[in-house]
Amino acid sequence: MSDSPASLNDGAGPQETDPHQRTRALLVAELDGPRFGHAGYLQWFYDDNPRGPAIQEHEDDEESHRRIAHYSVLPTRFRDRSTTIPFIFSTNVATDSTIRRSGLFRRMAERMYERAAATGAPGMVGVGNDASTVVVVERFGWTRLAPMRARVLVPRPTGRAVKSFVVDAAFLASQEFTDATRDLDWVPVSGWAQSWDTDFLRWRLARPDGGYVLHVADDAIAVSHRTHAPLRLPAAVLLKVLPRPGATLPLAVPHIVAATARTHRTPLVVYAGWNAHVRVGGFRVSQRMQPSPLNVVLKVLDPTRIDAASFCLDTWELLDMDAY
Repeated sequence: MSDSPASLNDGAGPQETDPHQRTRALLVAELDGPRFGHAGYLQWFYDDNPRGPAIQEHEDDEESHRRIAHYSVLPTRFRDRSTTIPFIFSTNVATDSTIRRSGLFRRMAERMYERAAATGAPGMVGVGNDASTVVVVERFGWTRLAPMRARVLVPRPTGRAVKSFVVDAAFLASQEFTDATRDLDWVPVSGWAQSWDTDFLRWRLARPDGGYVLHVADDAIAVSHRTHAPLRLPAAVLLKVLPRPGATLPLAVPHIVAATARTHRTPLVVYAGWNAHVRVGGFRVSQRMQPSPLNVVLKVLDPTRIDAASFCLDTWELLDMDAY
């Protein structure tokens, strides 16, 4: 690849072969997330979302042609008791360490809020650690909704049948996946929840470095991943539980927990977040034991349609965001 400015600028010219090269370099350097180094990750995350491509704002250094600031959000849909509407998930934010406190990000954020509002979404939901939560609440007018408290689940045999499928392209294209993921939004909500359907779940599970497993029971489907818990203990992570049509609510999930641990060959299962329709149980992990406790935050874009003081998410789990 040429090192000319045209080849380095996102979508800037005919020599472009990687439209996310500059952004990837900044995210790898500043956020230290291994996923950003994967060649296909940003194309999947930013370009392939069936609800629309990412909205991106950038700032580049004119002399070095280096990306020095980046902010992206993803279109999605949320639902309440009566309707499903456009919404926005606020995701990657990064600024080069040499330009922080310059006011550049504030200007970029204001442009982003205007563009996000223009999609028809009344608000944005994001997730941040304690330090970033303080910044967005105090300086940018966001509202802290709730912490994503983590729990450790100890599996126990249940004798109930659960099929577990390693997620790959062939499985995502299969009739079995389509059949298992019908009517994901059937459960009622009292507040708000992200809307899930087969196409959106298929895209979410197509992440290039995903390593996901889909568990299918008669009353639920669930998504899991393998990681390490505190003290480097191997653990499975229960990322999402979706009750299937006809399930008795709230749903008890010891059979899902057992299948998750069995599939990943781990003694423990970790869960973070909350689900109004699922009784997860387990033992709460103290904040000091969590590497980076997470909080869910809200930015109201249209106060005539949603109210920050009364806005409530019925369900928010790890698959609703982009950490795994």
